[in-house]
Amino acid sequence: MKRFGVSIPEDLLQRFDEAVMKRNYSGRSEAIRDAIRLFLTQAEWEENQEGNYASLNIVYQHKPKLMEELIEKQHNAKVNVLSSVHIHLTHSHCFELLTIKGTNEGISELADEIAGIPGIEYSQLFTFMLPEGDANHAH
Repeated sequence: MKRFGVSIPEDLLQRFDEAVMKRNYSGRSEAIRDAIRLFLTQAEWEENQEGNYASLNIVYQHKPKLMEELIEKQHNAKVNVLSSVHIHLTHSHCFELLTIKGTNEGISELADEIAGIPGIEYSQLFTFMLPEGDANHAH
C-alpha cells in the first residue's frame, strides 16, 4: 500500500464522510479505493473500443408494442446482448437488465436508442472492462 495526501474542501469531505458511513465502509481509504477504481474504469472505457461490457437497467410500462420495440433494438444492435432478465415490478411496470458486450460506441448507441423509446421511464447504463486475461476464462 502507498500513502498520499489529498487537499479537499471541507464541505466536500463532510459529504464524503457521510456517504462512507452510510455505505458502511471501514473508513475513508476503502471508499477512496472504490472511487479510484470507478474513475479508472470510466477512463479505460472512454479510451478503448473493444472488449467493453455494460449492464443497462431499464424500467418501463408494460405494453406489448413497447416490449416488441425493445426486443427489436436488441436484435438490431451493433453489440452482443449477452443476457436479458425481465422482472414484473407491478401490474403496469417491468424492469429489464441487459448485459452487453461490444465497443463503447455500440453500447452507448444501444443505450441511447432504448432510452428514447416512448414509455421507457428509467434507463441507466453501467460500463466496465475486464482485465486482459479474463476474456478467455470459462466457467
